[in-house]
Formats: sequence, C-alpha cells, structure tokens
Amino acid sequence: MVNKTELNILKLLASREDVNWTWYNLDRAMTSRKMEGVGNVARLVDNLCKAGLVYTVPSGNPSGMDYYRVSESGHLFLKSVKEEYQADLQ
Repeated sequence: MVNKTELNILKLLASREDVNWTWYNLDRAMTSRKMEGVGNVARLVDNLCKAGLVYTVPSGNPSGMDYYRVSESGHLFLKSVKEEYQADLQ
C-alpha cells in the first residue's frame, strides 16, 4: 500500500522524467515544495521500489547515488488513482 507521502514522491518523479532524480535531488525538491517526508527520502523511495512502482538506474558516478525512475507499473498506478503528475503543495 502506498501512503500519501509516497504517492507525492511518485508524482514528483513522474513530473520531470528529464531529471536524473537522486535521493538528494528529491529531498531538495520536496523541501522547496514543503512536502512531507523530507529526510526520509531514501526509505520512502525504497518502499516504492519494493512495490515495483520505481526502479533504480546506476549513475556510474563515484558519488554512488543511483537515479530513480518511475516504472511502467508506477505510471499505470498513477493513472488508476486518477492523480495528476504534479506533487501536491499542501
């Protein structure tokens, strides 16, 4: 089951597929949007990966920060809940 914070992260990831999302980029974007979950991004995205909604892409950088992408299942999930691809700004 995906909670509201995870859903907002999924929508944020889907909103900009041209961005190489790392846990750090997500945390910064969430902070600027005043979204819940700041500081717990890695754990929350890991939950989305385990649910099959997000997958990781090795960055190949020495930093070791992998990129996150929304999977086909993730896009289908977003469509099924009839949510827009922009994160809520609560």
